[in-house]
Amino acid sequence: MVLRHDQNALPETVVDELLAEPRRRLLLGVLYDRGERMSVADLGRELAVAGTDPTPDGRREMRRAIREDDLPKLLATDVVRYDSTLDAVSLSGAARQFEDRLTELARELR
Repeated sequence: MVLRHDQNALPETVVDELLAEPRRRLLLGVLYDRGERMSVADLGRELAVAGTDPTPDGRREMRRAIREDDLPKLLATDVVRYDSTLDAVSLSGAARQFEDRLTELARELR
């Protein structure tokens, strides 16, 4: 794996930890594949459909997990941006440092 290095690059161990969680890996792959900001509702729907529970309860649980579990870690590492007015998430420039892995994730989604 090639990490793009600069002064603000995340350590490889942090990137590995972020991508170790399957839901977070899928979330990042969807954002990378779309290449645009997505609402948490749309992300929840995509992740629920890709997972095992595309029911309304499954989508609701996925939105909760994104907000409570994934966004705090991704925001703390500056990998995503969150617009609270739109309740929407997008990849930040920091995500480019592990673009090779995001490309692989997006490919797996297709």
